[in-house]
Amino acid sequence: MISMPNGFLRFCWLNLPPYARAKILENAPGTVWIFGAGASHHYDLNKFGVPVPLAGGFFEAFNRLPSSQELNTHVGPLVSFLEHYRGVAPRAIPTWNENIEDFMTSVEAELEKLRAKRAKRKLTAEEFARVFSFGTVFNNMNFIFANVLNEAQNGASTSLYHQLLNLCAPNDTFMTFNWDTLLDRALADSGGWSPNNGYGFRFDAAMDSTWKSKVQGSCQFKTNWKLMKLHGSTNWLVPLVGVHFQTVKFQSIVPNSERVFLYWHSNLAYSTHKGRWRGGYAPTCYCYYPPNIPGRYFERAEISAPPGRVFVRFTPRINSPFSELDEQGVPSSPVLITPVRQKKYDMYTSTIGSVWKQAEERLKTAKRIVIIGYSFPPTDVRPMKLLKSALNARKGEIELEIVAPGAADIVSRIGEKILAKAKKLTVHNMKFEDYLAGLYDGLPELMKRASAEDGDVRDWMLRLYALNQMSTEQRARLHENED
Repeated sequence: MISMPNGFLRFCWLNLPPYARAKILENAPGTVWIFGAGASHHYDLNKFGVPVPLAGGFFEAFNRLPSSQELNTHVGPLVSFLEHYRGVAPRAIPTWNENIEDFMTSVEAELEKLRAKRAKRKLTAEEFARVFSFGTVFNNMNFIFANVLNEAQNGASTSLYHQLLNLCAPNDTFMTFNWDTLLDRALADSGGWSPNNGYGFRFDAAMDSTWKSKVQGSCQFKTNWKLMKLHGSTNWLVPLVGVHFQTVKFQSIVPNSERVFLYWHSNLAYSTHKGRWRGGYAPTCYCYYPPNIPGRYFERAEISAPPGRVFVRFTPRINSPFSELDEQGVPSSPVLITPVRQKKYDMYTSTIGSVWKQAEERLKTAKRIVIIGYSFPPTDVRPMKLLKSALNARKGEIELEIVAPGAADIVSRIGEKILAKAKKLTVHNMKFEDYLAGLYDGLPELMKRASAEDGDVRDWMLRLYALNQMSTEQRARLHENED
């Protein structure tokens, strides 16, 4: 075999068609990749240059994005709450910041207290006022979460996830605790994954320019890639969910509905709350209000007022000097497991529950787990249990890698006793991009192995190398002969 420079070998791997890389790696043992907010934080290709936020910088991002600057985004409940319960005047909000997990947990804790009181007796007027304030801000934050992420990820789909997929085998699995859709878009761009069956469950319908049974198009090549979004996703939609002010419980406007819908893309206006659609968004991203779900996807009784009741709506003219549009359809909200200690997994048993079961099953056979940018915060009890269960059940069988700045703190949080049960533990105290750079250093060896094991790959690489060594004049003569 001719000795070839590492730079050329790296070039060859990166210029293989994606389906060719999948074929070369088809017998490689699958890796389980687990991502947290730190993995997406690198992305800042929106027009504002704001990175996808971490928990500690969520409100900073909120204040730098249109989320806090337009009438079209409904943030009044948050502004009012901060003034009355945090002592933060509206003019001071641009400089205010609080860890989003701490903020949401404190709101949830108060709602839990009020819910417990409501179960025993009738609430006082003051207590009901607190239910209204805390419930309204909790509901409001669900949309603010989605909007901040949609604005932050609204740019070119190029991300570090694209670079990672250049190295992934077709039997790899992707688990994420992030709501953003950067990885979704990277997987779809690869040609080896489809949102129709790639999330581990099927949707009742999908918004792809218009509402359809599924997203148009199919995979270019076959993989077993699954994207398991364990805390939900900004582009998974359900009938509007929120805190009910009478019961202080989380409730859907379509009770007992298990239907889940997918938002993929639309350049055209769609029906949404009061016609407040805005264009200019990349695939999987939308403005503050997601599309309404057409009534045809529900039974009539599901979306009708109970016997003896009627639906009443009133909207003050704040967003427009004229009457706003009265759009058709069922208002929707994104499926998000918000960053609180008591995660509401039981609200989405057909989706989140199913995905968690699949994740547990996948970890029963995983030989390698790589955790990138996920810190196992105190509010995330179930993810810690998931990892510990896998390591306890398969002592000495799993190779584990942890990638994050301050990885030593994550190791401490998990516990050395549990981590000692891994076959091998490798800690990378670095950012996602630095870890990827190290993986890319191994591309020359990967290309050498591929050429040694497959004659077609070897012949292709030799042809490229021969062309690379030709002079400009020789290449010109070769093309003349071809013509």
